[in-house]
Order: sequence, then structure tokens, then C-alpha cells
Amino acid sequence: MTRKIFIFALIFTLAFSSVSFAETGPVPPSKGQWALALESKSLLYSKADRGSRNREIEMPDEWIRVPSAVRDDDNYLWYSVNIDGRKGWLPQNGIRLKMGGKSKAASNLYKTYAKTRRNITSRSSRSWTKSNDDGVTMYTSDNGEFWVRESKRGVEDVYFHTSDHETCELFFGTDLIGMYQTKLRSKLGTPTMRESPYEDINTSILSFELSDRDMTLSITLVRDEGDEEGKVESVALYRGRTGSND
Repeated sequence: MTRKIFIFALIFTLAFSSVSFAETGPVPPSKGQWALALESKSLLYSKADRGSRNREIEMPDEWIRVPSAVRDDDNYLWYSVNIDGRKGWLPQNGIRLKMGGKSKAASNLYKTYAKTRRNITSRSSRSWTKSNDDGVTMYTSDNGEFWVRESKRGVEDVYFHTSDHETCELFFGTDLIGMYQTKLRSKLGTPTMRESPYEDINTSILSFELSDRDMTLSITLVRDEGDEEGKVESVALYRGRTGSND
């Protein structure tokens, strides 16, 4: 099945452009739960159960209202929808779900991130290698990377990524790596968005859009066999709202 949207698919190309990431794709309504299909087609089930009757349908290129969501016996999410008069249930994989609003908690983490980034960029560090490409300055280490765009107006954060415990704690003041979803949610609150790739239902991406700037904290969780929920595998920060870099 052809992907229409894949998170970070174009981030490396877009980061080198002379302007900030463009706002692309439909913007979800501000209130309520809404689903956006990440595939051109999906299976619509009669019940929140993979053993129930289903049929393949064309998915609209717009947000679909989700009046309710439930978890099945295996703790996977299902979304109740009505698509062109056809009522049914969509499984979590292949769907981006708009859940909450902007995140003050993510904005608070960014304050620590910005301070750490300034400390690294203002002095030489053997741990971080600096390189430049088309106006973007990239700092890389064995355990992470971050990109900035520098101009007379100051420094603009573009991208950050790590899957390392110490690096995560260094930049955000807390170690999120390995944290289970329940604990993460208790710490950061309701995500702005969540999604699972169509081909991997055990991977979940929770997006927390910052409340005070045009940036998104993106946390990837992976659910191992035998676990009832995922745990954090990596943490990223990028310019723009969820999906603006698709």
C-alpha cells in the first residue's frame, strides 16, 4: 500500500531550504478527536476487532471526526468513524490521530534544550563535530545530532534527534529513553498527535507541538513482544507542526 504521508521522509531535504518548513497538509479542527489517513486506502472493520468483517475503502485527504476510541484485548487502539456514510472502525496503524492542543510541557523542555544547545555552539567541544551545508550548521556526536540555521537575527533551531539516555537528559533535563508510555503521558500530558506506521502497529509516534513556538517534540515508542505498551526509543525535535515536513 502506497504511503501518502511518512514522518521525517523529507526532513533532510527541507532542512536545507532557504526558508522555514512550510505548513502543508490539512489543518485539523481545534477541538475534539480527528483522524487523518496516512494511506490512500485502508480496511474499515465492522467492530473493533481484526477478526470482524472488513472491506477496503478509499481514504479521504481530510480529517475524519472520531467520536470515540477504544482499546482491544491486545491494548491496540481503534477509532470509530463515519466515512461517506459508511460507519466502522479503523485500527491505529496507518492513522494520525489529533488528540489534544499545544503542549506547555514540551515548551518547558525546550527551554532546557535551548540552553544546552547554546552552551555547545558557543564553545568548542570535542564531543560534537560541526559541519555546514547550504546555510544549515549541523552538530553531530556518537549519540545524537542537532541542526541550526544561523543568521543576523539569531539562531533558528531546525532539527534534533537522539536515542541515547545521557544525551536526552543533557538536552531536556530528563531521561525519556526507555520510559513506558503511561509514565511518559503522566509526565508530558496529552500529545497533540499520535500515529503508527501502517506497516508497524507496534511503533507509535507521539507529537507534542510546542505552545510558544512553531516546533514539535516527536517521541517514538516501540512495543516489544510481551509488553502491553510501548517504551521510548528515540526523541526528536523539529521545526513546524506535526506533518509539516511530510
